[in-house]
Amino acid sequence: MEILKIEQYVVFKPESEDFDATLASQIEKNIAGMYSAEGRINFIIDLTSVKEFTSAGIVLFNKVQKICKNESGLLVLVTTDDNLIDTISTQAEDFLLILPSQEEAIDAVFMNELENDFKDEQEDEFGMDGESDY
Repeated sequence: MEILKIEQYVVFKPESEDFDATLASQIEKNIAGMYSAEGRINFIIDLTSVKEFTSAGIVLFNKVQKICKNESGLLVLVTTDDNLIDTISTQAEDFLLILPSQEEAIDAVFMNELENDFKDEQEDEFGMDGESDY
């Protein structure tokens, strides 16, 4: 499995056609470590090589999605395989963002970061504690 760490995100690219429990476990351990030790909250999982998918993958995506959602991060899956998209979409607990290319996934991460920065500025500017100057 190829792992690419960039400042704002991490890309996991399984080279196996089979997304099984072993692969899901490897990715989960990596994500857990990066999240707890480095505070990483944006993950891209490139599924372009994957042909077969087990429920362990869905469980992994649901766990990672919860972390990302709680931390205002983003989980993006990359595939153009309609069967994979259908399987993931019907079995996932939450909506999962699935895009056709790694470039689009990276753009989505940067857009999410910009939205978060904008929200933070809004909160600072308007004071989210409910107090008013008027």
